[in-house]
Amino acid sequence: GCPARHDVPRSGTLRTERNGGRVQDLTAALKREAAEVGFSDCRVARVADLPEVMSRLQAFVGAGYHGQMGWLAERTAWRGDPQALWPEAKSVIMLAENYGPDENPLDLLERRDRGAVSVYARHRDYHDVVKKRLKRLARWLIAAAGEAEVKVFVDTAPVAEKPLGQAAGLGWQGKHTNLVSQDLGSWFFIGSTF
Repeated sequence: GCPARHDVPRSGTLRTERNGGRVQDLTAALKREAAEVGFSDCRVARVADLPEVMSRLQAFVGAGYHGQMGWLAERTAWRGDPQALWPEAKSVIMLAENYGPDENPLDLLERRDRGAVSVYARHRDYHDVVKKRLKRLARWLIAAAGEAEVKVFVDTAPVAEKPLGQAAGLGWQGKHTNLVSQDLGSWFFIGSTF
């Protein structure tokens, strides 16, 4: 067969066109599989949906707000434009994994015999956990979409994760720069599949 062509229309729906133009909606199946793998939310954005990221990032770095984070200035081209990171990418699947605790984390402050550690750091390294789930979902996507090529990222490459998450509809970026979801709050990890 001919290679799959992937398209993400403005509505944020991932479709694949194969074998004579047959269009198949993958979004619903992708969201079901993402939930099965363990993600709390799954949304899709076009890589072109970040028109202001580059100019804002350049202004931020130009003003010296990046401080001693030289890597941010060095990788502005990649972080500001997902297509610079991977030119063949047409869409980005943005995934959220809730790490909010079942109990109120402030209750631990009353226990003087215990150390209070940030909630996100109380379990296994999220890079490993989320990346494993991203790879599992990517394998499923390749099987479902045909000859798709994918790359997965979880805070390990110069990806504009929060703006992509906002463009996809995971939430909005608050004044504290975190991504905030109406359903998940702000205690969730972000993973992306290009």
